[in-house]
Amino acid sequence: MQWFRQFLRLTKQDLGSAEAALLQQSVLRIILLSGLALVLGIVLHSSWQAWQQGSYHIIAITCSFYVSLLAALYLSRHHTKVGAVALLGIVVGAGFCISLFIGDFSLAKLGVVFVYTLPMISLMFFGVRTAVFFMLLNCIPFGYLIWLEQPLHLIPWSITLPDTALYLHGLLFLFFNFCIPLAFARIFGTLRRASRQLGVLNLQLEQSHNYYEELFENNGSATLLMHSNGDVIKANGLARRLLQCETGPLRLDQLLQTQTGPLDPAHWAQDKIECQLQADPDQYMQLKHVIRTRSGHHILNLQDITALKRLQQQFEQYQQKLDVWQHYDSMTSLPNRAGFLELGAQRLSALQSNQFALVVIVRLCHIKTLNQQYGYDFGTRLMQRFAEKSRAVLPAEAVLARVRGVKFAIWLQANLNATDPVHLAQMLCSNLPSEIRIDGFPARMHYQFGLAVARLTTDEPLVLLERCELALEHSHPAQPLSFYDPGSALKLEQDYRLGNALRDALRLQQLELHLQPKVSPDGELQSFEALSRWSLNGEMVTPDRFIALAEQQGIIVQFSRCVLQQAVRLLQDWQERGWLYPVAVNLAGPELLDDSFFAELMSLGADYPWLISQLQLEITETNIAVQHPTLHKRLKALSQYGFSISIDDFGTGHSSLSQLVDCAADTLKIDRRFVRAVPQDSRTVRILHTTVQLAKTLNLKLVAEGVEQDVQRRFLQTLGCQQLQGYLFSPPQAVCYWQQLLSENARPNLLQQQDPIVP
Repeated sequence: MQWFRQFLRLTKQDLGSAEAALLQQSVLRIILLSGLALVLGIVLHSSWQAWQQGSYHIIAITCSFYVSLLAALYLSRHHTKVGAVALLGIVVGAGFCISLFIGDFSLAKLGVVFVYTLPMISLMFFGVRTAVFFMLLNCIPFGYLIWLEQPLHLIPWSITLPDTALYLHGLLFLFFNFCIPLAFARIFGTLRRASRQLGVLNLQLEQSHNYYEELFENNGSATLLMHSNGDVIKANGLARRLLQCETGPLRLDQLLQTQTGPLDPAHWAQDKIECQLQADPDQYMQLKHVIRTRSGHHILNLQDITALKRLQQQFEQYQQKLDVWQHYDSMTSLPNRAGFLELGAQRLSALQSNQFALVVIVRLCHIKTLNQQYGYDFGTRLMQRFAEKSRAVLPAEAVLARVRGVKFAIWLQANLNATDPVHLAQMLCSNLPSEIRIDGFPARMHYQFGLAVARLTTDEPLVLLERCELALEHSHPAQPLSFYDPGSALKLEQDYRLGNALRDALRLQQLELHLQPKVSPDGELQSFEALSRWSLNGEMVTPDRFIALAEQQGIIVQFSRCVLQQAVRLLQDWQERGWLYPVAVNLAGPELLDDSFFAELMSLGADYPWLISQLQLEITETNIAVQHPTLHKRLKALSQYGFSISIDDFGTGHSSLSQLVDCAADTLKIDRRFVRAVPQDSRTVRILHTTVQLAKTLNLKLVAEGVEQDVQRRFLQTLGCQQLQGYLFSPPQAVCYWQQLLSENARPNLLQQQDPIVP
């Protein structure tokens, strides 16, 4: 039974579906299957009678119709329309056979009645047009019934049997009483179910409509349902109140306007748009497009932003005041760096072909000293007074700004035909106040200037200001006015890169230790001086350059620590080998002012007592740090601890004679520039005589460096110098060279060891 339900598409799921194709397939199968079941008895009985009479053609006709029904039923599985066409063909064929092959005209007319079912069947499967076609076509058999009184014998066949009347009436009875009613029962059953579902859906739709109507009206926001042409289909109460139109039809283009004109769909179809009420322009509204519905309508939200707009206007006014505050210096009431750059950009864009712009950074010197002398408020008032006086002497079109700390910037334009930048810069600098009095205290003003010149160029004010900063780096008290020089800027950039490379070299221990010997006047090796050599990308960097760079960039402490550690490791190795040659390490002065470096030096003496006699410290006298009182105290502590301390480059530094009093040194190194002039310069010879006598008086050992000729050696020997150093004996050599030499001769004489080396 379940199989028949599935085959006839009568399951609960099938009955609940209103799909036309499924319904047509079910109706077709019901007609065909019921017809096969009901007509089977007629076919069998008529075939038995025809067999007895020898009318085999009747058996063939009845069986062919039955097989056709089976074929139509089979086609209905996948091709409902084809099966329906086959059914129509079977009905037409049966009607013609009955009308043409039965001799009894009263019975033959029943075939016409059978054909009358064609419109009903075609309506089920092919629609009204096909049904109308068969209605009109049935006029032919209808006329056949009305006007003909005898049957047509077109084919000399007869399918009349004794029980033909029973067969025909039974066929019509079964078809009209069972097949067609069952088919329509299936159709009407589906229609009833669809009607019930439609009623339920209609109820649900009405409930949903009421729900969405309530939601639309009370969703908390002003909502509009818009047609794409701009007509308002529906507006809730809040939207009508905002639009000030409680009743009547609405059109947004008649109620709202934008800053550019009336509102149109091209505006409100965007995401958000601000507009104003035409009736009250002080009322600001925001239209927000929410969604476009499937039907092509638009849902919009309307929001009153009048208060927000007024707050925004207040904020813009505040922002304008804030911009003014951000572009001006509160202390001097001058433009700050940002304001100077903005004003400079405006003037640079208006620069004519015959004009140039002079950009100057002025640094006020000694402000810190004045603050320490008179109090920190003094410096503030001094800069304020400087701003007032400078503003008064500068031309009206000039821009004066405080860019940072004690630095002020000036932007001044002039005509190339009237003056040149250098003359203008000198005149500008001379006009600045030379003295400013604050509460009766006179303050002499000292300035340093960095200048850059701009003509018709793509340079930005920021670039010009940076050039002034670079130029300022090259100014000094002796030459306070410095113009930007691309070569100097390139050198600063190269020094910066070289400084970074030096930091990496110190971190990776890439500096190589070289030693230059110190010998007795007769050439016997006595000690060494530790010197660093650095190779960058296969090229040697001169020591003067990278040592000066280390001092400029504040890494001289790291550099000296690296040399000290290399020298200590070397002395430890030589101590184990029995080579007791002291090694001197050069210190610029700031290293001993560094607490960690001084502590490391003292801890080395405590951990390795023998190291005190082997490690010598040479203090470069040319560094201003040697005048620092703390340095003198620490040198005295090191001397008391046992370290040998030497004043390097004696005679060329700061207050040489005073250093002999304050600095706890036991050795003096005569600078090479004095040795180089021996013996031809009589003044230098007398200075050397005096220096030697001074050293003997103070019981100081004397070392002469830069000895390159034997006549210099003999002269210094006669003066009484205990040690000599120079290319006459050996240039600085790698550690491995000296280790090989010492392994061959523990006490070598360098005058006998090699020929003099000319630098």
